[in-house]
Amino acid sequence: MQKQQQIISLYTSLAQDPSKEFGWKKGRENARNLGYKEAWFDALPSVVWDYCAAVGNPFEQGEIGRGECVVDLGCGAGVDLLVAAFLSGPEGRAIGIDITPKMVAKAKEHALLGGFSQVEVYESDFESIPLGDGVADVIISNGAINLSTCKQSVFAEIYRLLKPGGRLMFADIIDTGETKPASSCYAAPGEAEWANCVAGTLSKEKLMEIMSETGFGEIECTGLTGYMTSQTTQGATFRAVKIPAEKRRKAHWENVYSTKDYTQVLWHQSSPDLSLNLIKELNLPCDAAIIDVGCGASLLADALIEKGHTDLCLLDASAVSLEIVRQRLGSRAEVPTFICADVTAFKSTARFDLWHDRAVFHFLLHSSERSAYFRALSGALKEGGTAIISTFSPTGPAMCSGLDVIRYDEQKMRDELPPGLELIKSEEVLHLTPKESYQNFVYFIIEKR
Repeated sequence: MQKQQQIISLYTSLAQDPSKEFGWKKGRENARNLGYKEAWFDALPSVVWDYCAAVGNPFEQGEIGRGECVVDLGCGAGVDLLVAAFLSGPEGRAIGIDITPKMVAKAKEHALLGGFSQVEVYESDFESIPLGDGVADVIISNGAINLSTCKQSVFAEIYRLLKPGGRLMFADIIDTGETKPASSCYAAPGEAEWANCVAGTLSKEKLMEIMSETGFGEIECTGLTGYMTSQTTQGATFRAVKIPAEKRRKAHWENVYSTKDYTQVLWHQSSPDLSLNLIKELNLPCDAAIIDVGCGASLLADALIEKGHTDLCLLDASAVSLEIVRQRLGSRAEVPTFICADVTAFKSTARFDLWHDRAVFHFLLHSSERSAYFRALSGALKEGGTAIISTFSPTGPAMCSGLDVIRYDEQKMRDELPPGLELIKSEEVLHLTPKESYQNFVYFIIEKR
């Protein structure tokens, strides 16, 4: 909180008096030196450029098309925000996010002054932005991401806001690890180092590693800008593309089942007794239609076939895991239907009496993914059909297979369910892993009304 107040205080001063000396380059000439185009100087009110504190030029990292939605993180007084509005045109949408109230007010003022009616500005930090999933075609930022204390959370939020295939183009201050000669163009050591883009900087390698772990691809540091904030920190430009979550999941699970012994992964059950008991309680006939969602290499299909079930569907994002099951079943592989697909994109022409999911739902981190999941479930279940969904409980692990998960209790699951699906009961259970440790799960019985 102290760092946040330091940042707000410094940028409030800039909003109130752009002519004040802050120890770093700013203004129209700085923007011109960074490659901002003359057409942009002509398109924006002249006064706007007095507030420009660009550390690089995000617009050199890719095109912004007419009609696109652009989100600017750390929009400040609105320089890049209005350039984005100019480029995307009146049919586009330009949304500014800033933590400093005075800057938010100034950006709104400048948008009105320039006649950019398609501009919106919100006061918010970068870790909980008040916008829906997948709203942006492009996200830009200029010298602002380094001001966050948790870059992982910021890039996760950027990922959430971007549409699949959306572009991230930004300039920021990085730690070069190289001591440069002293300069009058950056703040002295100890002088509000966090707010002056010194203390919070990371190396370009670390930033790119975080982006990759978040789910971005085509990641590139396109160069240094020469804008220095200390002897070891200077501006750099980056670009990346959001890899759709379903592609990331597929690649992850293909790798898991290609490189690991599935009988030794922590979620493996040597016998799926719990699922079998739950299915037995439903009194389903042997010809009831059952789909096992995210089946992986589970032994549930083997056990159900052994008990005489004849209408099975196995759905998983990994073709490798499905092939493991197919090979293991041998001649009995004629019984199930095998479908390789991500559950969020699954559209079934068949209708099922039972939807079984032991370990998929808790990997869906974004509300849009969970909504897609329940659309698939509702579309696949017959009226009166049942869904068994198992997730980690509130006392269970926060990660599984190196991926973040969401843990659920009964109320949290109720909050997720759309109309037409009713939670009948839930119960917490302990799963004994192949490593002789325990994991806390909870299962939910849900009916389609």
